[in-house]
Formats: sequence, C-alpha cells, structure tokens
Amino acid sequence: MEHHFVVNLLLLMTGSTALVALCHRLGLSSIVGYLASGLLFGPHVLHILTDSDVIHWLAETGVVLLMFTIGLEFSIPRLLASRRLVLGLGGAQILSLTLLFALLLTTTGVNLPLAVVLGGAFAMSSTAIVLKQLNEQGESRAAHTRIATGILLFQDIAAIPFLVLLPLIGTETNALPVTLLATFLKAVAVFLALAVVGRRLLPGLLHWVADTHSLEIFMLSVIALALSAASISMLAGLSATLGSFMAGMLLGETHFRHQVEADIRPFRDLMLGIFFISIGMQFDPHVLLQAPALILLAVIALTAVKGVVMLVIIRLFGYEPPVAARSAIILAQGGEFGLLLVSQVLAFGLAEDAGLQPLLAALIISMLLAPLLVRFNLPLSRLLVKHTSHNIHASEPVNLQDESNDYSDHVIICGYRRLGQGVARILNEKDIETLAIDNDPKLVRELRSSGAQVVYGDAANATLLELAQINHARAVAITFEDKDKARLIISQVQRLNPGLPVLVHSRHSWEDTESLTENVSIFDDTLESSLMFARQLLIMSGVESSVADRAANSVRARDYSEFQAVQD
Repeated sequence: MEHHFVVNLLLLMTGSTALVALCHRLGLSSIVGYLASGLLFGPHVLHILTDSDVIHWLAETGVVLLMFTIGLEFSIPRLLASRRLVLGLGGAQILSLTLLFALLLTTTGVNLPLAVVLGGAFAMSSTAIVLKQLNEQGESRAAHTRIATGILLFQDIAAIPFLVLLPLIGTETNALPVTLLATFLKAVAVFLALAVVGRRLLPGLLHWVADTHSLEIFMLSVIALALSAASISMLAGLSATLGSFMAGMLLGETHFRHQVEADIRPFRDLMLGIFFISIGMQFDPHVLLQAPALILLAVIALTAVKGVVMLVIIRLFGYEPPVAARSAIILAQGGEFGLLLVSQVLAFGLAEDAGLQPLLAALIISMLLAPLLVRFNLPLSRLLVKHTSHNIHASEPVNLQDESNDYSDHVIICGYRRLGQGVARILNEKDIETLAIDNDPKLVRELRSSGAQVVYGDAANATLLELAQINHARAVAITFEDKDKARLIISQVQRLNPGLPVLVHSRHSWEDTESLTENVSIFDDTLESSLMFARQLLIMSGVESSVADRAANSVRARDYSEFQAVQD
C-alpha cells in the first residue's frame, strides 16, 4: 500500500515537472501547469492519486506560508501613503464586485453569507499571473500596472476576512451577529497576545538563531514560527491563515524581514504548487460536457462583468479611459485566492460539490485566459473604450495648437517622469528646445505651473503628434516602459515623419528589433548600467581609465552598433 502511494506520488511529481516546464516554454504561468497536473493525475481522469489527504495537508501548509509572506509585506504606513489607490480604489473594487456577485448568486438560491464569500472569490484576480507577465512584457512601470498592483494588494489583504468568515457560515442567522462579534474579539485577543509575546521574544530569538550563521536553522525557525502562530489561531477557534498573517506582520517590523522572505519563498512556492495541484484534483472535467452553456455563461459573467465594473470604478477615481480600460482588462480573470475560497467552501462542506463545479470551472478557465488578456491588454482596451478625444484634458488649460507654431528643430519627449525631466534638463542646457507629452494630468498641471514645456495627452495619438510639430522636430525620445505603447508611437512617427530619429528607453530586451527601421534605436538600460559598473570596477582594479573606456565602448559597439561610443 505504501509502495503504491510512493509510486503514484512519484508519477505526480514527474508529470507536474513536465507540465510546468511545458507551460514555461509556452509562456504560461506555472499555476496552469499545477492545475493541469492535479486534473490529469487526480481522481477524475487517470485515477492515479485518489488518496489526497497528504496532498491537502501540504496544500494547507502552502496557504499558511503564503499568508505569512503577505503579512511580511503588509505595512500600515505604506498603505496609508497609497490610501487612495490601495484602500480607496482597491476597497471600492472588492466591495462593489463582492456585493454584485453575491446578489446574482442569491437569485439562484444560495444563502446570503455563502453568497458573500463566493462573491468575494469571484472579485479576486491573479496576482501571480498578472504581475509576472506585466513585468516580462516591460510594463512594470506603466500607469495601468501601478493601478493593478494597488488593487491586487488590497485583494490579498481582503482574503483574510473572507477566510475568517468561512467557518461561521453554518451558524444560525439569528446568532450570526453575536458569533461575528465574538470572532472579532477573539481575533483581536490573539493579535494582542502575539504582539506582546512577539515584540518581547522575537527579536532576541531571531538574533540568537542568526548568530548560528546557519541558513537551515534560520529557515526552520521561521517556518516553525509561522506554523506556531497558525496553531495558536486554530486553538482560539480562528483560521490558521489569520494566525500566520499576524505572525508575518510582526516579523515584518524587524530588520530580518527581507531575509525571512527570501528564505521562505522557495519552500512556500513548492507548497503553493501542491495547493494548485489539490485544486486541480477537486475539479471534475466531466462538468464541461454536462453543463457547457452554464460554464460559458459563468466565464463571460466573470470576465465581462468584472471588466466593465472595474472600468467604471477606475474612471470614477479620475483615471483616463485608456489607462482605466487596460487596468480593468488585466484584472478581469479569476485568481488564486478565489480558488482558495472555493476550495475552503468545499472543505467545510458548506455547499454540494456538484453545485460548485461550474463555478470552479469558470474560475480555472478564466485563469487560463489570463495570459491572453494581459498580453493583448492594449488592443483589447481600444475595443472597450473608443478614443474620441484629442487627448488634451478638459481641466488642463493648454491649447497646443496655439503653442505649437513656435516649435521647430525641437525634441519631442514621450513620458515626462523622472527620466524624461532629466533628459529635458540636459537638452535645454545645450539650447535644444523640448516639448514633452505625458498622460498624468496632475503631473502636467504641476510641472506647467513651474514653467515646464509639457502637455497632457497620449503620445501615440497622430493628431497630437502633428500638433506637436513632428514634421519640424529633430528627434523623438520615448522614456517610459510600456513596449506596446512605444511600438504604437514608433509606427506613428514613421508614418508622419519617416527618417526622424527615435530613441527608446528600455529595461528589457526587444526580441524583434529587426522590424524597426534604421532611425529607431533601443537604449538598453541594463546593458548601459552593467558597462558603467564594469568600467568603474576595472578602474578600481588598477586599469587605466582610457583602457576601461575602450573595453566598455567595444562591448557597446558590438551590442548596438548604431550608438556612437563616447570618448573622453
């Protein structure tokens, strides 16, 4: 029996490795590979692993460690500093979508407390898929990424009260308010107890462990702390995840925070992989054949309703339609915390498995669609929002048409944040006139009041570029990180003024540079930083500065020959 289990577990691990590796080759999230592994090797398809107790135990450990790391990253001062984005926009998104989905579920006969939890599950998006892919696409510093990050941060925090609410759903309706109050008081008591003990014992304990200079002992101690807090929370009648989150919060205030996060991440990621395998094992693919119309409707309701509601909410917070649309699209899918909440509903026996299978299918399918939504967020946003304006903000007293006749032999700077402002300052010192375009109306208003030559708008808009006298410009500089938007600007420049030099700043490599014309150059920030670092290191090692310069210029010329090597 034991031998049979070990062989099956080996098959599961081997198959999971192959499927996750395949997903990486296809550019998909590893989550998809883990879900597919659980589905394939679980009790509904190949029937290889039917005794899932060990899998579920490991999965619960992964969730506990996930909430522990979220607690590590939780910072009240940072939340307050970003309160409009995280607390305001994130809170509005969770509240509105949770209530909307809960209302829809109650019409199908689901009781209100369970409908609220399931509504919260549908309101969640995938942090792991969205942020990883946006970073790979070179959009990590884009406006829509900042909005998405703020909303996802609030979603991670919002998962805690939903997990706390789950065990209370079976409570009689009349006793629910009293039970909620008692649970809240217990949570406060546990937190105060952990805080008092933690503040007195944790620093000394971690210093003692760190003095051993053993990473193994340090990691084991951290995991033991997380599991101990989870156990204390369970003994108090609360969820294990709440206790581990609290422990993470306390450790996050110490200077060991970053080392703790680095040490626990590999172990946590492995356990989380097993969690997603367990989700795949719970999913019955036969429901796809039994109720395809219902599942299709659920997927459309999930992605379309989330997308539209998010678009409206983000617009109400003052963001422009293009940015709001892109933010809404990349968050329209289901997420890992949604899967967690649904799996916990099944674990507590709060709903029949057959009734939840279509909802679980909708969440999983939407996560399979997530890479496509993120990859094509720009063209999809153009379908969602029609760009009818000339991109001059109504509240911005700028008439570019009146100003633009004075511009000639100037440089157009697309993006006027820190890099764009620095570029303009250097060019202006050399008596080269600049005109900057940025899509942040507040920033533009502030900078114009101090005399900066900047206007509000979308630099990819042909009309705006014409008003900026692109036919009389000497060059265009693209200083932001959004590669898709940069390509649009390049295509507009090549159409309006072929041959005009364009310099693009990038922190990521461009795979298809052969499609660019000779007048377009990609400035690889990573390469330049490494060249300057190596040059300084050579000089510190005793190499003459002229020799170090030649070495750096040699590499620079080889990697992008279009740039002229700078000689002293």
